[in-house]
Amino acid sequence: MTDLLKIEWLKVKAYRTFWILSGLFLIGVPLICWAYESILLNANQMISAYLSSFSFPKVWETAAWLGSWMSPVMGILLIISLTNENNFRTVRQNIIDGWSREQFFFAKYGTMVSAAIFMTAVMALTSLFFGLKSGRGSVGDGTEFIWYAFVQNMTYLSLAFFLGIYMRRAGIAIAIYVMYAYIGEMALMGLLEFKVKFHSSVFLPLECTDRLIPGDSGIVRNLVREGGAPPSKATLQLIAFGWIILFGLLGWRKMKKSDI
Repeated sequence: MTDLLKIEWLKVKAYRTFWILSGLFLIGVPLICWAYESILLNANQMISAYLSSFSFPKVWETAAWLGSWMSPVMGILLIISLTNENNFRTVRQNIIDGWSREQFFFAKYGTMVSAAIFMTAVMALTSLFFGLKSGRGSVGDGTEFIWYAFVQNMTYLSLAFFLGIYMRRAGIAIAIYVMYAYIGEMALMGLLEFKVKFHSSVFLPLECTDRLIPGDSGIVRNLVREGGAPPSKATLQLIAFGWIILFGLLGWRKMKKSDI
C-alpha cells in the first residue's frame, strides 16, 4: 500500500489544482474559525460566555463543525483526481504497466483515507491553536471530536469517491456533489424531519455525521426538538460507517466491471 501511495503522490505533486484546493482547505478552516470567533467577540458578552465556543473542550467541536463547511473542497479534489484517470487514460496505462484493478482501486482508496487524515489534522491543529489562545479549559477534554471529525471527513469523501468513479465528466460530478452537500441534503432533511418523522433524516449520508458534530447549531436543534430523544453517538457512527462501506463497495463493483 505504501508503494501505491508513493506512486499516487508522484501523480499529484506537480499538479497545480492539487496544491490550490489543498491550500484552500488548509487556509480556509482557520479563517472560518477566526471569522466566527470575531463575530462572537463582537456579540453580546453573555452570549459569547454562554457558548464558550473557542475554549476547551468546546473548541474541538467548534473547529470540526466550522471546518466541515470546507470538506467538500477536498471532495472536489478527489473527484477531479478520479475523473482525470479516465479522461487521460492513465488507469488503462496503469493496467498495461502491470497493475491489477484491485491495486488501482486500493491506491485511490488509500488516497481518500490520506486526505481524510489531512483534513482531520488541520481541524485538530486549528482547535488546538484557538483553544490555547483562549487559555481556558483542559486540552484533553473533548478530544473525541477529533475522531468524529475523521468519520465525517471519510463520509464526505466517500460520497465524492463514489461519484468520481461512476461519472466520467468532472464538471457534472462536481456539480452534483456540491449541490447535494450544500443544498440537496438540507432540503431532504427538512422534508424528512417535518413531513415524515422527526430524526428520520439521520439516515442521510451527510446528516448522520453532521449530527455527530452539531456545533453551536445544536442549540437550535434542541429548541425545535420533538418526538423523542435523538439517536446516540454510537448509532450515528454506525450509520456513517454503513454509508462509507456502501460507497466503497459500489466503487469497487464499478471498477471491477468497467471497460477501461
